[in-house]
Amino acid sequence: MKKIQNLKTLAALIIGVLFIVSCEKSDVEETEIDQIVDVEEGFKSTTGSNDEVLDLKSKSNLPVLKMHFDKDVSKEEAMLKFNLAVDSYISKQPVQDKAFSTEWFYRVWTYTGHQSNNDTDGDVGAYIRFTTSKGGYTPPFNWMDNSGDDREGGWDAYLFKASFPGEAVEWVEVDYGRVYLKGTDGWFITQFVVQLWTSDQTLPAQGFSQFWSYPNVWLDNDSGSGWDNYYSGNIGTGRITF
Repeated sequence: MKKIQNLKTLAALIIGVLFIVSCEKSDVEETEIDQIVDVEEGFKSTTGSNDEVLDLKSKSNLPVLKMHFDKDVSKEEAMLKFNLAVDSYISKQPVQDKAFSTEWFYRVWTYTGHQSNNDTDGDVGAYIRFTTSKGGYTPPFNWMDNSGDDREGGWDAYLFKASFPGEAVEWVEVDYGRVYLKGTDGWFITQFVVQLWTSDQTLPAQGFSQFWSYPNVWLDNDSGSGWDNYYSGNIGTGRITF
């Protein structure tokens, strides 16, 4: 009987030790998980342009057309589908009966990477710089938010319209752009593209102009009101002539 009692006591001690070790291990694991989450969701930007203050109270430029393509849609398929949508839209616009153009349409593309925590719900937009026969021109801020803030990997395509204030232009070139993210919900952007297609214009045109950049950077901010941006560099090529 005494041996049985001793065995019960020993068993109780072993169970107690195992329980304490298990609790300590659980605490360590939870701490490690918390630390990993903090690292993944912490501030990521390396652009040196974060927490900029933008004054967007003035007029902004909304897309006349926008489409989202999931990450399993290839670039070729996305461009084909967007081409069809743009062609349909342009075919319904009034044709300009002028020697030169008082407006032009341009495409903006972004590609979101597949990294963890890259699916931002933050506001996104861009400033695009053009050179025209009447001089340099930057349209108002281009808003690029999606329905449901869906930016979870894949292509996002937008069609915008611009016009040089009070002037008709003979030709247009795209020079560069800055793409922006607002707030602390980081975004990993891998491609940023602007294109001028002759087929997108509302009067006969010739040529082609674009820049195609590969940021591969995190955009992020320390504050919810700050804006981070990526600058493409002045890498635009080509020209469209009306």
